[in-house]
Amino acid sequence: MERATAAGAPGEVVDAVQLAMSEAFTNALRHAPGTRTITVSVVGARRRLTYEVGDAAATVLPRRRSNREGLPGGHGLHILDAVTSAWGWRPAPEGGKVVWFSVRW
Repeated sequence: MERATAAGAPGEVVDAVQLAMSEAFTNALRHAPGTRTITVSVVGARRRLTYEVGDAAATVLPRRRSNREGLPGGHGLHILDAVTSAWGWRPAPEGGKVVWFSVRW
């Protein structure tokens, strides 16, 4: 969040980054069994920041759950859809995967 603030992002974008990072990091903790290390990075350019969360679970891929309204859990990727400009995932070169999201303002 400090990076977004330092880049001049408005408060609502900083709030979106905080929520999106919480969801992405929590998903890595909950859905990457055996992961001992979770990596976080951020890169940016003019009014756009991209955050990445990496874990070692190559077999547990992100997928949206449907029909979860009113039920606990299963909303993280829908939240990323709602509060970020874009998100996705890719295999990590050293194994595992990286979930990324971008914000623009």
